[in-house]
Amino acid sequence: MTLYGGAEIGSGWVDGGVHLDGVDDYGVTSAVPVDTGNSFTISVWAQAAAVPEHGVALLGVPGTTRSAFTVRYEPSATPETDPGRWRIVMAAADTGTAAVTHVDNGQFFSPTEWTHLALVYDGFAKHLALYVNGELEELACADADADGDGRPDGSACTDRLSWADDVLAYTSEQPLQLGRAHTGAGTWGDYWPGSVSDLWAFQGALTAVQVRHLAVGMPGLPTGVPGEAT
Repeated sequence: MTLYGGAEIGSGWVDGGVHLDGVDDYGVTSAVPVDTGNSFTISVWAQAAAVPEHGVALLGVPGTTRSAFTVRYEPSATPETDPGRWRIVMAAADTGTAAVTHVDNGQFFSPTEWTHLALVYDGFAKHLALYVNGELEELACADADADGDGRPDGSACTDRLSWADDVLAYTSEQPLQLGRAHTGAGTWGDYWPGSVSDLWAFQGALTAVQVRHLAVGMPGLPTGVPGEAT
């Protein structure tokens, strides 16, 4: 990966990291590291220098019109009680009318703490998942009244699931971008203000056990697919 705009290599959570100023710093791989139209996994540690005031992009693979995927942080309107959301945005095709899937995970304390993120896309099952610190978010609304029908009571509650089914993806040949994303009309923006460490890209969908293995954040891991040992 080549760094631009003053991005620097320094300390990080695992084996060092890259520091980005949130203004014009970013990194680019020489080629796309995975086929985004098939099963793949992206794993990374991130820490914001301060809670972003607007949505920012941690990494992604752009297209001509739509990004194949983007990993973002979206702040909440009440940061005192809600840390916001980590979000995956994935497009089914590189067109303006393509279906776009959003998967959120709000199961973390603060973006200013080192947080492990893992995007896992299973192209065979068309299943997209976002793990935060090795865990999915699966918060279902309760059936609290006496009818016992198993359905949520009222409309105030919404299930919070950090995964989605029937998700289509497309193959982009553009390189992976670290710290920025397309913001429309070919312009770049939403620069990430913080640090990134231990970025992995795998062709194939890692299991939950393998994701948790990476979420331990152990220095000096061999470059390869994690084993299934717990």
